[in-house]
Amino acid sequence: MKAKRLPQADIVLEVIENLHEVVWAKISSGVKKFIKGFIEDLLREEVTARIGAGPYERRSERQGYRNGHYVRDLLTRFGLVEDIRVPRVTPGGTEFTVLNRYEHRRRDVDAALGRLFLSGVSTRKLKTIARELFGKEVSAQTVSNSLASLEQELEGYRTKPLADTVEFLFLDGISSKVREIGVEKKVVLCALGIHRQEPGEEQPRKELLSFQLTEVEDTEAWQGFVSDLKGRGLLGKNLKLIITDGNPGLIKALKAIYPFVKVQRCIAHKLRNVAVKIRKVNRAHCLKEAKLIFAADSRKEALKRFKAWEARWQVEEERAVKCMKKALFNCLHFYDFPPERWKSIRTTNILERAFREVRRRTRPMNNCFTNEASSDRILYGITQMLNKNWRGKTLKQISTI
Repeated sequence: MKAKRLPQADIVLEVIENLHEVVWAKISSGVKKFIKGFIEDLLREEVTARIGAGPYERRSERQGYRNGHYVRDLLTRFGLVEDIRVPRVTPGGTEFTVLNRYEHRRRDVDAALGRLFLSGVSTRKLKTIARELFGKEVSAQTVSNSLASLEQELEGYRTKPLADTVEFLFLDGISSKVREIGVEKKVVLCALGIHRQEPGEEQPRKELLSFQLTEVEDTEAWQGFVSDLKGRGLLGKNLKLIITDGNPGLIKALKAIYPFVKVQRCIAHKLRNVAVKIRKVNRAHCLKEAKLIFAADSRKEALKRFKAWEARWQVEEERAVKCMKKALFNCLHFYDFPPERWKSIRTTNILERAFREVRRRTRPMNNCFTNEASSDRILYGITQMLNKNWRGKTLKQISTI
């Protein structure tokens, strides 16, 4: 028979829980008190070194005087440390190594807020999270400022030399919205590379190489973007295949910059283009048969299946057949490589999956960036996060991210 829980047991559990809260509150208070005292000691030592004399010490080498203090709050990972006494020095003041001028939050707090923001947490939720973690709310401007430090890193990322070890280069344009005068549609040009496998590596290294926000996805934009990749070191000596969505401007740019590299047309984009040209009554059946072309075990078998599909649908779906036939040769370049590579190099899905992270981040912002600077910071933060997550993962694991 199950024993009944006595009311006294509930009371005991409540007392223990309250005791835990009291103990940890005391610990938190003690830690913040220690941090405050430690910072103030370090500040006093810095003032002594700056002046060259201790309090009330008369020395000919003295280079200034203490002039009271002011108080400052500092938000740390351990909570809000209040009323830190910051010494004043005359003449000229002093720069402290412990506290930067006007600093009210430690950099690790900003970094934590930035990572949460890039992970998709809205600024409204961040206020509550910051209060629970650090004991103080943060404003939307604070969250934006926490990403400002990325701007210098972004410049370094865009000018960083690229290793000419990329074997497979994925290029695609992702539509985006930016709030300027109203909301404007723009395009993010993206480049992802799979490097050749080096000795000692278990798998080839994957890397988002660059991105650029542009007005339109035309030949000039793509030519500038791809030329920048080449100018930074991606000469193409090891480049075996470039995978694109088939954008005419991009194809034209590639012919000028990498004229001797094969260009694989993304079969997912090709099938989407074919699907919109099939009448609704035939769409399911016709498209199912079309997909079988790219599921063949060899190029020869794929061409054989296309011929059969063409003969079957030539009369009823002439527009779809013409669309499939156009540049079909470029859709079959993946057959030149080992079968274990086919799934990953015949579409631009690896890039599109990566930018799902961008969509997830901008969803709380109504899928719209505040401005171009904000979009660059967020795109760079997500790019770095993805590159870090990909290190050590296999190509198969990455394709499911």
